[in-house]
Amino acid sequence: MFRKPLATLSLIAAVSLSHAAMASDDDHHGEDHHSPFEGMHLLLLMQNMQYYVHKLGLAIDANNPTLEDFYAHEVEEVIDAVSEVEDYEGIPIAENLQKTLMPAFEQMEAAIDKGEREPIDAAYNELITGCNNCHAASEHGYIHIRRNHTNPYPQDFSPHD
Repeated sequence: MFRKPLATLSLIAAVSLSHAAMASDDDHHGEDHHSPFEGMHLLLLMQNMQYYVHKLGLAIDANNPTLEDFYAHEVEEVIDAVSEVEDYEGIPIAENLQKTLMPAFEQMEAAIDKGEREPIDAAYNELITGCNNCHAASEHGYIHIRRNHTNPYPQDFSPHD
């Protein structure tokens, strides 16, 4: 008795989700791209930063340039959103980010572009140092990040062509 309306609703929902996913993909590649991190609270931005920086490190460990590029882009998206936080509880977040983390990130991005393994690895370690320097400059030096080579994700980071 209710099967046709339920099936119709399920079909409409599936088509809507499919369309939203395609639109989202188009936005990601188009000029109208808006970061999913815009307007996010600083604590959530830092959670995302930690997530993507860790995955970037795992991609580097696996020598997977495609994933390195992908996760470097995601880290950059979070950095862009954090750079919009001018002040948090009297702490100049955007200014501290520019002075401490951005030089390390740009160095890492350049190393990834060149594709030389040792400089990429060293630049990633400097990125982690940049995170810690930013925390120290932001009166949160007790938050200390370290490189972790353990993969807690159900994801294979090795290259698959």
